[in-house]
Amino acid sequence: MKALLKFLGFCVVAVVVMIMIGAGMSPRHVVTRRMSFAAPPERVWSALLSIRQLPVDRSDLRAVDQGTSTRPPDSIEVVGTPVKLEVDTFRPPYALVVRTVEPDVAWGGTWSFLLELESAQITKVTVTEDAEIHTRLLRFAVRALGLEESLVDGIFRAVKRKLVETPP
Repeated sequence: MKALLKFLGFCVVAVVVMIMIGAGMSPRHVVTRRMSFAAPPERVWSALLSIRQLPVDRSDLRAVDQGTSTRPPDSIEVVGTPVKLEVDTFRPPYALVVRTVEPDVAWGGTWSFLLELESAQITKVTVTEDAEIHTRLLRFAVRALGLEESLVDGIFRAVKRKLVETPP
């Protein structure tokens, strides 16, 4: 029993320390990544707008609205939590800027997607995440585990998978 109480005490102290460290970290972070895809901008655009969940794109989700090539999704599920999105810029197939509109989520911000034609069949996609992590514990976990780029990496993985699934 004494060992269990010591273990629980250690866990509480560890969580409090993580929250204190997270409180000292900046809530804002900006990540920009680029990746090229062997497809024309229209196909990459369509793949981008068909993403329903990040960072793992699952086809069994029903609660999340799916976008089409003519409109982006109204919400997207990130790590099991549906988040409402609002579109700031929509210029198919070259520019999209979305932002979260729910004030009570642990994180929020804007995501910019720029598509550029590099050559005849190569499209370069630039994703910029300008976000804030509101929860101190989540802020600590994201920074300590090096997960700042995980959402953007999830976008690229999902687009790559969608391009393989959809015929040219």
